[in-house]
Amino acid sequence: MIAVRKDATMTVFASLQQDHYRTQPDAWQTQIWARIVRRIGRHWVIARHVRRYCQPLTIEGRENLAGMRGPVLIIANHASHFDTPVALSVLPEPVRSKTAVAAAADRFYRHDKRGWWYSLYFNAFPIERLGGGSATLEYPLSLLSRGWSVLIYPEGTRSTTGELGGFHHGVALMAIRTNVPVIPIYSEGLRDIMPKGQRSPRPAAVHVRIGAPVWLDNAASTPDGTAQLESAMRGLAGGRLHKAGAPLPVRDVAAAGDRGVRRARAGELDRAGSPPIRLPPGSAKEPWP
Repeated sequence: MIAVRKDATMTVFASLQQDHYRTQPDAWQTQIWARIVRRIGRHWVIARHVRRYCQPLTIEGRENLAGMRGPVLIIANHASHFDTPVALSVLPEPVRSKTAVAAAADRFYRHDKRGWWYSLYFNAFPIERLGGGSATLEYPLSLLSRGWSVLIYPEGTRSTTGELGGFHHGVALMAIRTNVPVIPIYSEGLRDIMPKGQRSPRPAAVHVRIGAPVWLDNAASTPDGTAQLESAMRGLAGGRLHKAGAPLPVRDVAAAGDRGVRRARAGELDRAGSPPIRLPPGSAKEPWP
């Protein structure tokens, strides 16, 4: 009997599956007209649904995004298709308006799906989950090099239990290669709104924790960087803020030299003690413009 390597089997399986979906992004989705349409449609596509189903929505650690403009990598735990609307809603406008979302090609960009709709209104792009290799990262790396931020789910799939899964290495590889910070966002309650396998959302309480930027310039390797990111996310899952990365206090910015100034501009400043933002149902105060 001929032994078949697992990675070779996955490669063959992926090539067969690619006949049913596309992996190329839409060239027009970062153009100015698409950004205008996306901004106009935000209320109908994202904001009204977040307001209707996240009751209430509580946000902690938003001070970690103060002054942030990008490019940054944004990572979030994945338990529901409602994760993306909420993650985008908590971002400041300068970052949100230039953020692209990595979406599973085999689910959202099948030939029988309206992939263009996700590209237009979420600025989503297809990413290969079935053995795409380094080529999978070419487009998100090009986005980062052009000043765009990228939202990605390092677990690679939605959790069916609510527990945080292991991280893939793609985010760490990109962070190390581009030297951009990684913003971890952990959400609780979204699985109650729309768990895996359910098509219709239902209202539930949602709590979002935003961690301090994590820099991987001290990572010994890509797996080490992945371990740091997973540790930061697990810290947020346990309710710990301002321990995910190494926040730079305001008083130390000048002493840190050019790197300190660059981190300060990216928003990595220690502002611990700011109260959580609590948004009760029907509140006029919203986490979006």
